[in-house]
Amino acid sequence: MDKNTPLHPIQLQYLGVRELSIRSYDPPGNTVSARAENASLKVICPDNFDPAVGAFSVSVVLEIGSEQEPEVPTEGTEPYYMRIELRGFFSVDTSKFAAEHVADWAQRGAMFVLYPFLREHAFGLSSRAGFKPLLLPLLQVPTFKTETMKG
Repeated sequence: MDKNTPLHPIQLQYLGVRELSIRSYDPPGNTVSARAENASLKVICPDNFDPAVGAFSVSVVLEIGSEQEPEVPTEGTEPYYMRIELRGFFSVDTSKFAAEHVADWAQRGAMFVLYPFLREHAFGLSSRAGFKPLLLPLLQVPTFKTETMKG
């Protein structure tokens, strides 16, 4: 990376997989797929940030399908249950990012850092299980505006 390129004061230091599981209810096949629009996505992040530590973690959890196998498969039932949980560990340069805004960034911004890794795991796991790969949609990244005060 060019040394003149400014880096964001919050950086992902480590990404860990907490859970990566798929349970098939239908015979796999390259035309059998789950519907990405039925996936649920959850972000688990800290309520507060301790500047003395200078780091925090955020988890993202993707679930699709039902944990309980349907007794009678019906149209609209997902062919499998998938659960992926990733945890990102972030460092913060508090000389460049105010500590009081870290929890807000964790809630709003960390997802955009972790989501591409989640997409890759969902695609790969569904494919390795023999199903048509699950392709999660791209997310729209909100525009952030920074205001500076003169005076």
